[in-house]
Amino acid sequence: MKELLKTINREEKRLILFLSILVIVITLLPFIFGYLRTPDDSFYTGIHALTPGDTNVYYSYLEQVKQGSLVFKDLYTSEPQSTPLINPFWATVGVIGKLLHTPHWVTIQITRCVLVFIFIAVAYIFIAYLFSKKQHRKMAIVLLLFSSGLGGLFSPFLEFFKYSSEGYYHWPMDLWVPESVTFLSLLHVPHILFSSILSLVVFLFILLAFEKNRYSYSIIAGIASFLWFTFHPFHFFTVIIVLAVYVFLKGILDKKFPKIYIKHSLVATLLALPAVIYHFLIIAQDPIIAGRADENLLYTPAWWLVLISYGLVGLLAVLGVLRITKKQDNKWLFIATWFVVQTILLYAPLDFQRRLAQNLHFPMVLLATYAIIFLAKKYNYTKIVRYLLNNKVVIAFIFIIFFSFSNIYAILNDLLLYKSMAYPFFYLSQDYAKSFNWMKENMSKDDVILSEWIDGNFIPGYSGRTVYLGHGVETVNYLFKQEQTEWFYRDNLEIDAKKEFLRQSGIDYILFSGRSEELGDFDPKNKEFLREEFTSNEISIYKFVE
Repeated sequence: MKELLKTINREEKRLILFLSILVIVITLLPFIFGYLRTPDDSFYTGIHALTPGDTNVYYSYLEQVKQGSLVFKDLYTSEPQSTPLINPFWATVGVIGKLLHTPHWVTIQITRCVLVFIFIAVAYIFIAYLFSKKQHRKMAIVLLLFSSGLGGLFSPFLEFFKYSSEGYYHWPMDLWVPESVTFLSLLHVPHILFSSILSLVVFLFILLAFEKNRYSYSIIAGIASFLWFTFHPFHFFTVIIVLAVYVFLKGILDKKFPKIYIKHSLVATLLALPAVIYHFLIIAQDPIIAGRADENLLYTPAWWLVLISYGLVGLLAVLGVLRITKKQDNKWLFIATWFVVQTILLYAPLDFQRRLAQNLHFPMVLLATYAIIFLAKKYNYTKIVRYLLNNKVVIAFIFIIFFSFSNIYAILNDLLLYKSMAYPFFYLSQDYAKSFNWMKENMSKDDVILSEWIDGNFIPGYSGRTVYLGHGVETVNYLFKQEQTEWFYRDNLEIDAKKEFLRQSGIDYILFSGRSEELGDFDPKNKEFLREEFTSNEISIYKFVE
């Protein structure tokens, strides 16, 4: 490792710093703009267009740490829970926020910005391990940070076919799946980025272990895998299958038993295994956690949408794989194996297959860079190549339109949504802030509150209290509870049945707002089993009294 770091000169270190600052500035722009657009008598939530319903789940972890707990409870489901959720990453971020006394969205942005620098540094070290020439390294890191697919260009033609159903979204992944491309991972919540960092550490150090035959490297890979699987256990499949296929190929190609590769793979796997076993055990033993796992349906879009999602980078990566098959190089064989295996895993018979796109963009970019270098050498003396080499403006234009347009789409989408203020997740009135503070001061941590689902999505992240309905995955039996909620708010009929519903569901409080009024005209006043405890212009909270 020391020898590898020595190959990175001062100019490259300045490039790492410059790119880190550039990425941080670009990815902060939507959030700063969103904050500055905050309406009077409202507050900014820090949520943006990518998976907006999930951000409050992470806020709920930060709020629980703020209120004194380093292990977590699923605050989005009303059933009793016997098994605490252990997530060292979010516990650490929560401690940072508690020490800094910052709002949750600011805590997340601070963490994200720090991780941006770490990711770019680790990625560059990995790139330097594979490319010796400085210009090739620079090409790879720029392609990694700013390239994407063709989703942005194709989006006007696909809008009509877009729909969401049972975890499937008919839309290019480079426009909405944070794990799919590096830029979206850099833009979104920090645990996605931390997952990518650990992915790089695992595979870089396992490659070093194979090359140097040193246990210290495979131990580092194992420890990084353990940390990774504590919060993203499904990537165990990626690591174990990539290693297994690579070791098998080495045995075939070398025509001997791959002892060195097997022993280091086993060291890394065994060190990581406790985290995986923990998740399997809690799923097997706790019906609440098992229920959440059952509802976590994350299917990969159709194959042709995936092709669009990775565009020219993906096509170049395929060419890179074809070239590598003609070259006896262990490092590049591993990168090609990683890319091919992870691509196949996108359609593995697993409910969370889309999550396995995590950091696939990295080996894809490495292979694409390899292919570009090959093409540049082969066609170096053709007129078009000479023209491009002498016209950097043309190269920049081609890159922006055909390699980076989806990233521009993502930034502009955030800015336009903030400008229109049409999205319900971006801003909440101060009445909501008052109601959240009231909940913290007057409700116990075991109390459950019923609300419309968007209200329910916010309550745990700002009050640390449990809701009956609030998230499509975190809420067990979500569809059934959504039907029950809509039935409750719909009208003033079946009063006895509604009273029994509250009792059997363990609901202690009911929140009424403009959103709940859209579900129906249930009037809590003059109901002997409901007592008003909090009221403001927009929000009323009633206590269920038997």
